[in-house]
Amino acid sequence: MKRHHDLGGEPGGPIDPTAHPVEPWAKLITATVGALRSRGLMTVDELRRTIEDLPPEIYDQPYFERWAEALAILLDEKGFAPSADVGASMERMMAEMEAKP
Repeated sequence: MKRHHDLGGEPGGPIDPTAHPVEPWAKLITATVGALRSRGLMTVDELRRTIEDLPPEIYDQPYFERWAEALAILLDEKGFAPSADVGASMERMMAEMEAKP
């Protein structure tokens, strides 16, 4: 069975080569993944597996949104932080960011 992320042999469409500003939270996701990997608490293969297992409606989100979703799943799988706690923290942070002028 072909998985949603498997585009082998299909046209990929145009690539946008313009630079995109990186949001601070995306840098935090990258740093968190790097810290977990450097301490042997997570592997790049686990992250890849988790990203590729995301349902299509989540997998079709932008790059760092997929990383964030996969990281939350891995933190839960490994018993570091339940998904509900991660989700509640993310909602709190988003509300705080939106409230700032």
